[in-house]
Amino acid sequence: MRLLELKFENFKSFKGHVTVPLGPGFTCITGPNGSGKSNITDAILFILGSRSTKLLRARKLKQLIHGFQEGSKKKSGPKSCKVSMSFDNSDRFLAIEKDLVTFTKGIKLKGKDTTTYYQIDKKKSSAREFEALFSRAGLYATGYNIIQQGDVIQTSLMSGIERRRKMEDVAGITAYDNRLKRTRSARKSVEADLVLLNERAKESKRTLKQLEREKEDAEKLEIIIKEINENEISLKFRTIFDLEAEIESRREIVDKYTKELEKIDKKQYKRREDIEANQLKFKEIENEIGISGGNKARELQEELDKARVAHALAGRNAESAQNELRDLEIERKTITGEHKVASKELKTLTKELDSLNKIIKTLESKVSAKVTRLTELEGAAANNSEVVKKQRDQLEELRKKAGGLEMQRHRIEGEKEQLENQLTNAKEQVIRSKQWLDSITTDAKEADFQLKDMEIGNKSANQNLEKIKKKHKDVLKSIEKYQNELSGLESQLRNLSMKLASKEAAQRAREEFGGYAKGVKAILQCRDEGKLSGIIGTVAELGRVDEKYATALEVAAGARLQSIVTENDRAAADAIEFLKRNNIGRVRFLPLNKIHSYKPSAAALLISKKTSAIGFAQDLVKFDSRYKDAFGNVFGDTVIVDSLSNARKHLGKGRMVTLQGEVLESGGALVGGSAPRTGVGFGTADRTEIDSLSAEIGNLDAEKLQKSSALGELIDSAGKLATARQELESEKAAFQTRVTDYDGRAEEVKKRVQEAEDALKSREGMVEALQGEIIERKESVEALEQEIQNITSEISNATKDLQTIAGGKSSKNIAKLQSDLDEFREELSGKQSQFAALSAKTEAIQSDVGRLKGDLDLNQKEQKELQITLKQETQNSAKLDKELKKLRKEEETKFKQLKGLRDSRDNLHDILTELKSEFATNQELKRSRKHAMNDLKVEIATREPRLLEAKNKISDDIKTPQTVLSREKLENNKEILERKRSRLGSVNMLSLDHYRLEAERFGEIKKHRKQLKEEVRRLESLETKISDKKENKFMGVYNHIGESFKTSFKEITGGGEAWLVLENEDSPFEGGVTIKARMPKKKLYPVEALSGGEKSLVSMAFIFAIQGYDPSPFYLLDEPDQNLDGVNTEHIGRAIALQSSFAQFLVVSLHHAALREAENVIGVFMGDDGVSRLHQIQDVNTFISSLPTETEANA
Repeated sequence: MRLLELKFENFKSFKGHVTVPLGPGFTCITGPNGSGKSNITDAILFILGSRSTKLLRARKLKQLIHGFQEGSKKKSGPKSCKVSMSFDNSDRFLAIEKDLVTFTKGIKLKGKDTTTYYQIDKKKSSAREFEALFSRAGLYATGYNIIQQGDVIQTSLMSGIERRRKMEDVAGITAYDNRLKRTRSARKSVEADLVLLNERAKESKRTLKQLEREKEDAEKLEIIIKEINENEISLKFRTIFDLEAEIESRREIVDKYTKELEKIDKKQYKRREDIEANQLKFKEIENEIGISGGNKARELQEELDKARVAHALAGRNAESAQNELRDLEIERKTITGEHKVASKELKTLTKELDSLNKIIKTLESKVSAKVTRLTELEGAAANNSEVVKKQRDQLEELRKKAGGLEMQRHRIEGEKEQLENQLTNAKEQVIRSKQWLDSITTDAKEADFQLKDMEIGNKSANQNLEKIKKKHKDVLKSIEKYQNELSGLESQLRNLSMKLASKEAAQRAREEFGGYAKGVKAILQCRDEGKLSGIIGTVAELGRVDEKYATALEVAAGARLQSIVTENDRAAADAIEFLKRNNIGRVRFLPLNKIHSYKPSAAALLISKKTSAIGFAQDLVKFDSRYKDAFGNVFGDTVIVDSLSNARKHLGKGRMVTLQGEVLESGGALVGGSAPRTGVGFGTADRTEIDSLSAEIGNLDAEKLQKSSALGELIDSAGKLATARQELESEKAAFQTRVTDYDGRAEEVKKRVQEAEDALKSREGMVEALQGEIIERKESVEALEQEIQNITSEISNATKDLQTIAGGKSSKNIAKLQSDLDEFREELSGKQSQFAALSAKTEAIQSDVGRLKGDLDLNQKEQKELQITLKQETQNSAKLDKELKKLRKEEETKFKQLKGLRDSRDNLHDILTELKSEFATNQELKRSRKHAMNDLKVEIATREPRLLEAKNKISDDIKTPQTVLSREKLENNKEILERKRSRLGSVNMLSLDHYRLEAERFGEIKKHRKQLKEEVRRLESLETKISDKKENKFMGVYNHIGESFKTSFKEITGGGEAWLVLENEDSPFEGGVTIKARMPKKKLYPVEALSGGEKSLVSMAFIFAIQGYDPSPFYLLDEPDQNLDGVNTEHIGRAIALQSSFAQFLVVSLHHAALREAENVIGVFMGDDGVSRLHQIQDVNTFISSLPTETEANA
């Protein structure tokens, strides 16, 4: 790369456009002083980017503009200046892909301000781009290759440090310095961060230590809460399991009793038939005896009947008393067994209470000893401080108060649990009492009804005969009436059956030949055969249309005519499953419970209002209103129009069908032509008519059956009425006895009803009272729990305060002793809780023992009363038996001829007595089983809501465990966990998150600190490597320049000697570089002691030495020989000429020797107008001869 030319425009003393052509070698610029030679140097410095106007010999940039004068009012002068440098870049020394590159920099005046602009090849650029390109090419405004006027000896005069730094720039190790600077800065920054991080680590460690105790308490509480929740879930499952077991056991008994009752009912039905048959035979024989024996026999028979009734009644009463005694005895055994079990359990609980009481006393003594020891330690630790004493007394008072509250809470909870059990039992008793009352009330009503019925029967016995006659006459008339009605019904049935057969035949014909799909036919067949329920029928079946609309409506519906309407989506799903299972096609279903109502669009409404429109398709079909949504789904908003021509006027606005069957779609499509009607279509007789006929025939069949049955009953009644008169006389005698019997029974039942009502009111009052007491206990427990929680928090705070006051080793001993004391107290509290629970259980068992004892006494009392009744009824039965035997003997004596009939009658009487006895026994067993079942059902009914409620309390995502602990153990665990939670007091649960976050932060800090330490080590190592590279590079440059300096100085001075010396050879960068020089035939002097000319020679030699190591594209030297004599000037000139073969030199000089050595000489002259002008000097010798000699010029 070389500089081809310079161009100025109004730059300093140069006016207008000026071009300075530059040759490839040594170009010398000469001219008188003040002619503007150095302005060329300033122009080069200006474009290379000098940041100081002093280097450009101007105070302000605007002074670089030709003719500019500060404060001048002249407005006609230039307002701008610029300088351009053109380079040959064929070697691509500049980082631009061009052979010729021109840099332009200019200044423009804008008012009082100036603006600077940059261009590269006439394209806009920037100072930063200029600097980047020039620095890569080694061109700097302050570089060693540019020496301004008077600065030639600066290299000799600079200090050793400055000279070393100059060599560092040449060596290019400034980059090392920058890297070292950045590395040191980074290391210091990292070390500062490390110091800060160490402080943060200490702070974080202190914080972690502070949070450690809170975190431990929070973790303990978290574990306790988790265990409490798990225990609560187990308790809920325990409740569920217990309730399920209770319900299941009761259901098994109910099922067992149900089966037993079914067997009893079958037996009773057979016994009732046997009794009725034998009673009929017995009455017939009695009637024969009465007819054969006359009035005397009838009177004797009446006496016998009375005796038999009274004997049977006494026997039944005795048997009833015997049964009740048997039940009471069973109940007594059961109560006795329960009483023994309860007494035994009470005895066991009493022993457990005594044992537990001893353990509690032992623990109390241990706690007392620990408390005494703790008091001694706390007193000794604080040197009998009043503060500690007061704090300790407060703490002990709080602990006593907390213990008392715990005991009170356990006691109240035990009472509450006992009351809840009593409430549950009371509720069950209320339900049983209600059922008992209902049962007894029903019995009372039945007894009253029977009593009234019997009284009426007794009063109307004499009138019954006339009534029977009248009834017999009425029955005959009714028989005639029913016969006529049956004849009419049979005629109607024949007509309707023929009509139905015709309709069904037509329907089957349509189904078989009407084009239904295979799947539709199969579904309809299943419907008709009753194999599928909920199938109503096809759309075609359910609708009827006028013949004139049939074509249009069938086209409008299309394939949807075969859609099957169902009652609901379940029926549709079953039908679909049937089709899939049998692989017989697909069918469209319309479930009435799911399909939506269809509303016509606005466009369809507008079309329907046109005169050519007949109406919406679904409005032209007759169907049951239930199927409105189904037909809306089939037809949608299709409008029926009279003709195609009229329909085309509205084409694209909605769906239309003409009467001829053309279809006009809403999208604009038309479908039409000639096509045969499909077999599927609306008919004149729909499925509903067939169903209606079938229903009507069914109703008539039912009516016929009913009337036939009634007719048969009437005929049977007529036969029975004929023999009823004979029965009435014998029946009349038994009425009075039965009335008396039921009268007594009715009074007894009324008395039991009153007792049941009283018991119900009493138990309902008990339930209400128990509920009130439970609410009070709950409120007391909640208040105590809150007070315990507050006291526990106060204890925790007081303990911490006390330990803080004690401090030191004593604090640790106190804390250890306090921990042991807390464990003993926890164990003591647990035992006290068990004691309270056992006490409550013992009280409940004692109450049960007392109740069972009362039940047993009542049972014994009732048994005594029944034994008296049994004895009386047995005696009465024996007495009546004697009387009956007497009457029979009399009957046998008086009526021997009737012996056969009497024997038959007596045998039947015995059979009837046995059958009735067995029947009554089974009825009593049935009644007792029903009562037991009712009780069990009540218990099931009361437990099922509790079971459902218990299940609802458990979330669906919780799995059911295989096994669960007993309720007692779970309750005990609950008490222990609650005490542990209470002992922890107020716990900051947020400390877990705080500790976790702080631990993560501390971990990050340690990790970051490790990284920073590694980074410091890395940066220190990097510093060492960079320093070593820097020193090696510098020493290489130093040695090379030193050798070149020796050679250059020798050549310039014609035999002189000079060399470079490091001030600190061990650490070159801690010292400078000095120069030692000896001129030819002179002594060795330091460079500072040389003359000005000699210093110039040293400087030039140094520049040439640097040029030998790091050549610059060009060198700009402004009067480097101004301090030299003629001989040395020639030496400098020859040296420059020699060096110009390696680089381009631009030298401003007045010496003739320099002009002679130059390849190109440019003269600068200034006219009277103050404008510098250039002249290319072709003949240097002639030019020099025209100039005064240097001696004359100097003179």
